[in-house]
Amino acid sequence: MPEFHRREFLKLVGASAGAAATVGCGDTVTKLIPYVVQPEELVPGIANHYASTCTACPAACGLRVTTREGRPIKLEGNPDHPVNRGALCALGQASIGFTYHPDRYKGPLLRGADGKLAPISWDEAVRTLAAEIAKGANRTWVLGGETGPTASNAIDAWVTAVGAGGRVVYEPLAPEALRQAAQAVFGVAGEPVFDLSGADFVIDFGSDFLESGPSPTEHARQLAEARDVSKPEGRAARFVYVGPRLSMTGSNADEWIAAKPGTVGLVALALAKVALGARGQGSPIDGVLGGVDVAAIARQADVPAATLERVGRALGAAQA
Repeated sequence: MPEFHRREFLKLVGASAGAAATVGCGDTVTKLIPYVVQPEELVPGIANHYASTCTACPAACGLRVTTREGRPIKLEGNPDHPVNRGALCALGQASIGFTYHPDRYKGPLLRGADGKLAPISWDEAVRTLAAEIAKGANRTWVLGGETGPTASNAIDAWVTAVGAGGRVVYEPLAPEALRQAAQAVFGVAGEPVFDLSGADFVIDFGSDFLESGPSPTEHARQLAEARDVSKPEGRAARFVYVGPRLSMTGSNADEWIAAKPGTVGLVALALAKVALGARGQGSPIDGVLGGVDVAAIARQADVPAATLERVGRALGAAQA
């Protein structure tokens, strides 16, 4: 066997490494496709900006959409929009994934006998749906998420017109409880619009409006305006959060009342009784509050009774 020196070994290793590195260094094949017929306002390589509306939640914040060659590439808040005034929450920022996410639904799907979804054509989807509806009422139901009132009314009208069984709406953060409360208190089954900017006392009973509220970006701005420390002495709003968990909303409060799970409603009754008692005037809900025992609620919620008395009196003294 011929003698193999160290120098020859290093030469061989160096040559092999160089050969391996040059494999991927070839010229990339590119094709120039002429863009002859194009919109008048479009210049290749120059971004365009358009005003739009975010549909990631019912808040309907204003958007400024950055596009390149007709494709949206970035979403930001519209500074001229009265709701968000240029801000945009994480959900709105991420909603561009509805257009580009690789796992998005790109067309109609049909679940086969194996339980798996498979893509079908739009014509086949229409024929399949029509055949199922024709089998009789109450056999076909429409399942979807939360939409705006216009789209919701259009879907309901379609369900009635085609004779479908009905419509089921599922949305984990849907404000259905808020709508029912508005119906019970105001007689209107809608979502009330809150304006915190002029408040001098804000108390939140576990709603986490800075995270999952009806309009988090708008309410964050309004709360900041209400708590502006540059206001005259005593005019800045005080924010109290009641809930079992120190959420992001709770961490922004001046005081957190850590009530046990399931007792937030009882704490609200106790604070209402103390607040109305501090005002010394009658109320339409006096009959409801007559049997409220503040001390018993304090023990049940594991909250000091003195805390409920202090916060309740502050709530009663608030002007807005």
